Amino acid sequence: MARNKPQPFYSGYFAAVMATGIISTGLFLYHYRWLSNTLLVVAVCFYLILWAVYVGRTLKTPSEMWKDLINPTTAFGFLTIVAGSNVLAVRFLLAHWITLSVALGIIGLVTWGILSYMIMTALIIGPAVEVTSVNGGWLIAIVAEQSIATYLAAMSDLVPHYTTILFLVATTFWAMGLMFYLIFIGWIMNRLLFQRITFHDLQPPYWINMGATAITALASSRLLSIHAHAAILLTLAPFLEGITLMIWAWGSWWIPLLIILGVWKYWWGHEKVDYHPSQWSIVFPLGMYATATTTMSRIPGFKPLYSVGSAFLWIGVGAWILVAGLWVRKVAIP
Repeated sequence: MARNKPQPFYSGYFAAVMATGIISTGLFLYHYRWLSNTLLVVAVCFYLILWAVYVGRTLKTPSEMWKDLINPTTAFGFLTIVAGSNVLAVRFLLAHWITLSVALGIIGLVTWGILSYMIMTALIIGPAVEVTSVNGGWLIAIVAEQSIATYLAAMSDLVPHYTTILFLVATTFWAMGLMFYLIFIGWIMNRLLFQRITFHDLQPPYWINMGATAITALASSRLLSIHAHAAILLTLAPFLEGITLMIWAWGSWWIPLLIILGVWKYWWGHEKVDYHPSQWSIVFPLGMYATATTTMSRIPGFKPLYSVGSAFLWIGVGAWILVAGLWVRKVAIP
């Protein structure tokens, strides 16, 4: 009897934590507390299980884990650990679970420091990267940095004596993420517009083209909501407001295009819709867009966006249910 071929390890599985955590956060902001808390429990379970899986694989097959870490097509997926940690950290702040939040924030920051410099060093001194290796998954690097910026901005309300330093550090991560987005999206657009694209090439992580803009807008909106009168905040406020609107508009433009490309892939290309862990990379951007839009609506002049955020929250909930359903079906019917 033939054995099933083992599936390759997917480095970005913490996107399940990111997706579940951000939907939980969005539901909390709209006061659906019971459903929000339920998804928070699910996100924590995902987080603990996935850490066990990643650590177990590292101990069992360290050479295979190392290959994934220096492979440009898989390396950036590991940064979902950073984003997943910080998404949960922010959600715990909303629940006033400060100790757990700080612990996760530290894990996210330390993991970012180790992984980001390891990945970038491997890219620089390793073999030349093929254009076909560039995809939306690279933008997880931006999501990781913006998740740190968002968390630090949220922390400032708890430690008002350190507001200025937290704002400065958070803005630094926000600016780094913005610069990397401008660089990476140029490579990605070159890949999409000037290279041959097949149905197989259009994988779910391309939704991070939009998700990275959404979390950038969320981070800057959080920075703008800091209640302090430090000179640096007042100086940067107009700049942050302008960039917030610009990056949110660019992310909004991506949504119809990504839907069209999805229809082309699955309807015209007749590709089977089956579960793959990368599909959480569709849910997270939708949830993040909803949360970012809702947070933006608190900025003077952006109030009409509140209803847009509410609509996209339920789209995100629907996407989460769909992906979770596909996962359950695959587990039940392998």
